[in-house]
Amino acid sequence: MNTTGLYKCRTLALADARAVELAAALLSADGYACLALPAMHRLVVSYALPEHTLERALALVAPHGLLPPAGSLQAWHLKLILFAEGVQLSNLDTPVPDTKGRQAFSRIYQHHPHGDHDDTPEELRRER
Repeated sequence: MNTTGLYKCRTLALADARAVELAAALLSADGYACLALPAMHRLVVSYALPEHTLERALALVAPHGLLPPAGSLQAWHLKLILFAEGVQLSNLDTPVPDTKGRQAFSRIYQHHPHGDHDDTPEELRRER
């Protein structure tokens, strides 16, 4: 399985430096890797998808009032990320389809008559 798309790094814009420090402490305690940038009012959160999700991270900081306002661009961006991660997680649960390999199709193709087929009977071809 390809795991390169499962590692996520998200930047959250928070209200102030205190909110950044509090969110970093909450998320670090739950196993998220956090880089607090209080001067910029940003928090960089890193995680691997099957174990952690952005939805879980937001649920941890929501009771403390650390989420962006509902109508802000950041809130819409987070909703889009939540949707994309949900689709990615559901695709991880989907089994790999059982398909035929190239060998099966090449064998089938070899047994079909092709466009350059000579209808001359075998005994007449030997006489030439």
